[in-house]
Amino acid sequence: MKKRPAPCPPTLIHGDFTIDNVLVRDGNMVGIIDWSGGAFGDPRYDAALAIRPKQNAFQHESDVIVFFEGYGQKPITKKEYEYFANGLYEFF
Repeated sequence: MKKRPAPCPPTLIHGDFTIDNVLVRDGNMVGIIDWSGGAFGDPRYDAALAIRPKQNAFQHESDVIVFFEGYGQKPITKKEYEYFANGLYEFF
């Protein structure tokens, strides 16, 4: 297993925060479904899953800023992304 990144304050996480679980109407997010994996945990896990399958999922730097401002977290590092998206996700 890859070395765990430094801890950060735990928050409510979805546990499967992918585009399949986001409801959109008229270009606006109106809900998030499938909370069966919801827990109190590391928010970087949800952020990594949201931009999976690749860390550079955004076309413009402004998209990265908007995503992480909306998510309420600073951008995750490449090391954090690899740990949460590629490491932990393989267990599920």
